[in-house]
Amino acid sequence: MAGKHDMSTRVFAIGDFIRRVVESLLHGGGRGRFLCARCLVKLAKNHLDKSYTTREVAQAMEDVFSAAGPVMHVMASSICAVCARKGVACLGVPSR
Repeated sequence: MAGKHDMSTRVFAIGDFIRRVVESLLHGGGRGRFLCARCLVKLAKNHLDKSYTTREVAQAMEDVFSAAGPVMHVMASSICAVCARKGVACLGVPSR
């Protein structure tokens, strides 16, 4: 029909939700802090529906770390701002 908009639905994968949660954690009070995958998994689980398993969140977190994007940066060997583990890969948003 002419003039009708195509209303397509988008299916979100768990990775989409994880990436959004991580971005909000790192852009909020976490700006300038770098966090390890283990701590980000715990924090992300606290912000998601309880139906997601730790394994699903951890697998999605691997994807976030491997394709961090232009805003988030992976530090190959850093100190986690949450657990203080040393020499681990951490993800963060640099402070301005």
